[in-house]
Amino acid sequence: MVKDAKVRLFVEAPLAENSELALDRDAVHYVSNVMRLDVGDSLILFNGRDGEWLADVQQSARRECVVVLNELLKPQPQELDLWVAAAPIKRARLEMLVEKATELGVTRIQPVITRRTTTPRTNVVRLTAQAKEAAEQCGRLSVPSVAEPMALGQFLESAERPRHILWCDESGDSPLMSRALDDMSGAAREAAWVLLIGPEGGFDPAERERISEADHVLRVDLGPRILRSETAAIVALGILQSWMSTA
Repeated sequence: MVKDAKVRLFVEAPLAENSELALDRDAVHYVSNVMRLDVGDSLILFNGRDGEWLADVQQSARRECVVVLNELLKPQPQELDLWVAAAPIKRARLEMLVEKATELGVTRIQPVITRRTTTPRTNVVRLTAQAKEAAEQCGRLSVPSVAEPMALGQFLESAERPRHILWCDESGDSPLMSRALDDMSGAAREAAWVLLIGPEGGFDPAERERISEADHVLRVDLGPRILRSETAAIVALGILQSWMSTA
């Protein structure tokens, strides 16, 4: 990170050299009242489209902050097309899943309602804010989208083809994930993927059958222990991202 730039913010506005940008209310509060940046201080901005920019505070007040962009630090990279579809879990654990999925490069987070889902209500606005904060902290140049929850059947029908579904199967009857991926063709490394994580107690028999019948499903095992949903997502994403990035 650039020296003396203590703040890194995601913004929606276009970013370009020498452009001026008035920050929104929440950003003004954070920049001016929490971090106490003043005129001449530097900060870093990104919007998921135009790369990462160094900016200087041009005007600063309690309810207003205008910055001017003066240097492109990093161009916008091409990202892996990687989703997570997971049954909602308790709030703190779900927020951890969103945070770590953001750090690991996921581009979309899709809550999926199953028959054994015990926490069907999902605060998409809160989770989106969690993803934005995680992206700001980890140095990522984009923020994953957080979709409205949908039923498992609807998700399986709507998942883009030929997007591969990586099903983290808790039954113990599937091949280890690393071995299953090694058996995939080289072209699969550049394909679109979605990681499917079940609820506490796993998918019921009818759901398991339906997932097995869906197109482009790779059923995998994550090892001998029963993992919580957020742990399974972190482990699987790490393995999958490493495999996808290998030439």
